Amino acid sequence: MTILVVGIGNPWASDDGVGGEAVRCLRDRLAMTPAAGRPAARLLALRQPDASLLDALGDCERLIVVDAVRSGAPPGTRHRVAWTPGCVEERGVARTSSHGLGVHDLLELAAALGRLPAHVELWGVEISSTQPGQGLTPEVTRALPALVESLLAVMLTAGDEASPGETKPGC
Repeated sequence: MTILVVGIGNPWASDDGVGGEAVRCLRDRLAMTPAAGRPAARLLALRQPDASLLDALGDCERLIVVDAVRSGAPPGTRHRVAWTPGCVEERGVARTSSHGLGVHDLLELAAALGRLPAHVELWGVEISSTQPGQGLTPEVTRALPALVESLLAVMLTAGDEASPGETKPGC
């Protein structure tokens, strides 16, 4: 199964850069994995969601998007949900994005164009700051190793089974 992992976020807005940092750490971790044990995966870091994500989908069968979130949970908390069209509206979540065109908008567009993979997961890391400046807060930094190991585990098992208690079915 071909997997595309996309980390989204601005590294110059503190914790907003967690998606890109997760992809960087995952790339480093995969470089230490013997070639025979590496999953069929592509990694992409975007400062913000844009149309390049649609091009990157190509022939991937599973898309994992990693981004900063604010839900009121403690900073560093990891969230993982399977994305389905309309899920944001069903939950009554007020959508906000510092990215202009948001992840939700791009996924809806990919679905409308018939380019959305069959399996899409949204992985979020609860943040505490988007103040200007490079670097993650300590809470978010501490969450990175477990996030990267979880991503790697899903990639190695082709994401067929979710870790108990980690994935919520549907959005």
